[in-house]
Amino acid sequence: MNVKTLKYFIATVAMMSIACSCGKNSLETPAPETQSAIEFSNVSTKATLDDIQNDGFGVWALLDNATVTDELILNNAEVTYDSATDSWEYSPLRYWIDESVFTFLAAYPYDESIYTLDKSNSSLNLSLSETPSQEDYLMATNMTDTSVEGYSRTVNLQFKHILTTVSLNIWRENVKHNQDKIRIIKVTLSNIRKAGTYTSSNDLWTPSNERLTLQRTYEGGSYDIGGAIVQSDGTLITGGVPAEPFNDVNLYLQNGLLLIPQTIDASNRVSLKVHYQLKRFDGEDKWEDVELEAELPYGTWEPNRRYTYNVVLSSVKDIAFYYIQTKISPWGAPQVGGTIIIK
Repeated sequence: MNVKTLKYFIATVAMMSIACSCGKNSLETPAPETQSAIEFSNVSTKATLDDIQNDGFGVWALLDNATVTDELILNNAEVTYDSATDSWEYSPLRYWIDESVFTFLAAYPYDESIYTLDKSNSSLNLSLSETPSQEDYLMATNMTDTSVEGYSRTVNLQFKHILTTVSLNIWRENVKHNQDKIRIIKVTLSNIRKAGTYTSSNDLWTPSNERLTLQRTYEGGSYDIGGAIVQSDGTLITGGVPAEPFNDVNLYLQNGLLLIPQTIDASNRVSLKVHYQLKRFDGEDKWEDVELEAELPYGTWEPNRRYTYNVVLSSVKDIAFYYIQTKISPWGAPQVGGTIIIK
């Protein structure tokens, strides 16, 4: 028997040992005493669950026991929701095996080509070449050890966002200018990293050096935007409706731009430029024109979080740049970031 034949024989025997019943249940058929298929019945998310129920998701499953290591038993299996039975379905079914560890990796949206499985560290990788994204990417993991007495026979998948959400609101300063009119002409965000690769095993993005500029021009300007007051303690009192320059169907999802998580620092600056006009209530009947630019505060846009920047427009000499941070999942109270005055 040559080496190639011997390796084939050993591999065949190993697979037969987990495929036969041998007194216990196997992947393809259950033992009579258990009849226990792997089910996905505890799917939940802080995102819109309706989206996942309508579209389904993909699942990878790896099996480890005394016989096999990192055996791929589900390879991007499509899991769909059946509203009639309130259950998640996939095919072909797989069954629990005793004395084994099952590792499940799930991704939304379901796609046959964009995800890469790395069995060496039980990780899913996703590379995006262009953001803002029009998809709200989510992932979930689960590990079940069937040697533990009373282990759950249903797989609990807690999906979380892997992109970051950034939103921008523009207000009129509501003390000196509560009766003045302000119109937004153009808003530009520059030097945003637009591409990168996500690794689920460490929940980290590795951004590329490709950069993105986002620009929104208002036809005829945006009139009578809501007012805001920046208080001495850093809190913001708002009223009315602000301008939301990137509230666009192609870019604006989940109340913000879906972007690659990234760090903003001295070597990776992100700039905001606002071109606006102001007409004073007690002045001449004319529009004063100004274009101001500021850098976003240093910090990190983390996955699974929302960052909201509120720009408060005052006279043509200064602009208050106020920002807060809130978590996307779990939903939490805003955390005050700070105020920057650009003159």
